[in-house]
Amino acid sequence: MKKIAKLSLIASLSLCSLSINALAENSLEEAFSNGKIKGEVKSYYFAQSFDGSKEDSSIWVNGGNINYVTDEFYGFKFGTTFQTSHVASIDDKDSVTKKTMDASGSVLSEAYIDYKIKNTQFKFGRQYLKLPLVHGSGSRMIKESFEAYFVTNKDIPDTLISFGKVTKYQKRTDLNGNVGKFEDVGEKGLYSLYVENKSIKNLKLRAHYTDTKDEVAALYADAKYKFDSKYKPYLAVQYYDTNYDSASKKDNSLYGVKSGFKISNFGLFAGYTKAGGNEGDDKVYKGIGGKVASFTSAGKTSTPAYEAGTKTWQVGLTHKLGNLKSKLRYSQFDNPAKDKDLNQTNLNLVYKFSKTLRAHLDYSILDYEDDTKDSTDLRTKLIYSF
Repeated sequence: MKKIAKLSLIASLSLCSLSINALAENSLEEAFSNGKIKGEVKSYYFAQSFDGSKEDSSIWVNGGNINYVTDEFYGFKFGTTFQTSHVASIDDKDSVTKKTMDASGSVLSEAYIDYKIKNTQFKFGRQYLKLPLVHGSGSRMIKESFEAYFVTNKDIPDTLISFGKVTKYQKRTDLNGNVGKFEDVGEKGLYSLYVENKSIKNLKLRAHYTDTKDEVAALYADAKYKFDSKYKPYLAVQYYDTNYDSASKKDNSLYGVKSGFKISNFGLFAGYTKAGGNEGDDKVYKGIGGKVASFTSAGKTSTPAYEAGTKTWQVGLTHKLGNLKSKLRYSQFDNPAKDKDLNQTNLNLVYKFSKTLRAHLDYSILDYEDDTKDSTDLRTKLIYSF
């Protein structure tokens, strides 16, 4: 009798275990079957003309991306993004596109595990990042990505705290006509601490500290206040601080201010940044990734604003008319070094044919103090989203 009771107990436990396992398997299967897929098919044509420093350049690239994220399973999600780029034609004798667009091949840019429990999120693996000092640019065919490990918490009201480590960085190209691969960030990686606070009405505060071991430590901070008005005016300030580990490099900093408002379908804004130091000093560290946080970020190039001693002014106008969005910016980079001043005009147009199809046109005029460097830059993009 005892033997039968033991066998019955074992059978019951076995059946219970099988039921739990079956439930878990079904739930896991549902997590994958209920996952979401989205992507883009893209065709880009870029052309540049130069007044004498280089040969004119043009490139036509086709490609796209596909993203898949599972449904939640006990707080876990798994996400991937696959990117591909293929050069259809190129005329670029001076290789001006080798860092940005001249790339044929494919890369798995995202492959991460995302786990949430209450107000805490863990995200590990390859992923896109949008932090002031770690921000991958998506302005070219291949979007920049990172291999990173982050923990984000929202337990404090109106406050987000994120801590993590970035170990690898995937650029747009490998400089040899191929898609960029994931490469080490320094010898020991980059540590990141980001804090965002919205506890005061209409005021958003951000601070981001990064430390690339044995290379550079940086601090970024900004504040943006939106006034209560039908014209939606705002005022923002920002600050960069750079500390180089090498005794041969001089630390530097940058501050900026920006303001703007809207009237009907028009938006007006103006920004100013000033990098510290003098001619020949080391530039301010802008972070890793092609997307920068500078208030004078421009269309073709924004890096001159970070060079020592540079004062940068920018004014801009935005407008929305039906399915057409436009932005016009004029930026003036006043560099203390001889023949390095730059005036840049950018026109950006985006037209939506439908919810899934849109076209972009970006045109930039670069007028250098050294006239031999003057150039124009045309970028056209046709993007189908699904």
